[in-house]
Amino acid sequence: MSKTQAHVEKVLFKSTDGLTLSGDIHRPDSPPRGTAIIAHPHPLYGGNKDNNVVETLWRALPEDGFLTFRFNFRGVGASEGGFEEGIGETHDLKGAVQFLKDTGYANLPCFLTGYSFGAYVIHLLDTLPNSVKGIIMVSPPVSMSVFEANRFKACPTLFVTGDRDLFCRVEYLEKLVNHLKGDISLKVIPGIDHFWFGKEKTLVDTIRPWIESCLKGAS
Repeated sequence: MSKTQAHVEKVLFKSTDGLTLSGDIHRPDSPPRGTAIIAHPHPLYGGNKDNNVVETLWRALPEDGFLTFRFNFRGVGASEGGFEEGIGETHDLKGAVQFLKDTGYANLPCFLTGYSFGAYVIHLLDTLPNSVKGIIMVSPPVSMSVFEANRFKACPTLFVTGDRDLFCRVEYLEKLVNHLKGDISLKVIPGIDHFWFGKEKTLVDTIRPWIESCLKGAS
């Protein structure tokens, strides 16, 4: 078995409303210093846990000592249920957080990372577990969906998008960010559209220093 395969485990877990969902855990070489849960883009447009952005982050962050967890929302792949407009999917995300808690990682700092629709689901959460030390919103589709400023929690949050993203127009995102309080960061990457094809490493390189700054701030 290769080193990469030895660090990967396919898992089944429960959403907080009882559906069985499928996911993949990727462990670092050493005991993890944190966890990252990665939520995928829109299920009705082909989004799943094997998306290029999700895959890249899931594989890259263990190099920095993070256990990463990607999963399929309800109705995608082997996950039970069907699409529920983001509302039902919050139960899936909360189930992923609970799963890591139940498997021994409750005391590690957790970073919730959502790409596109996954970012929308994160913003719909009513509360955040105490373990969540940062939120990463990759290309949140603010040009298509309503992101309510009052739903964002008092948690360090990084927004990352490209200046050619038609689903996350920079002026829309800046307007949202300007209404938020607290530790909010916005990174706009030139020449990148919503899909990040061929530019995934740029995304990783943008996220890494922000995560490190969050960990220093939380220590």
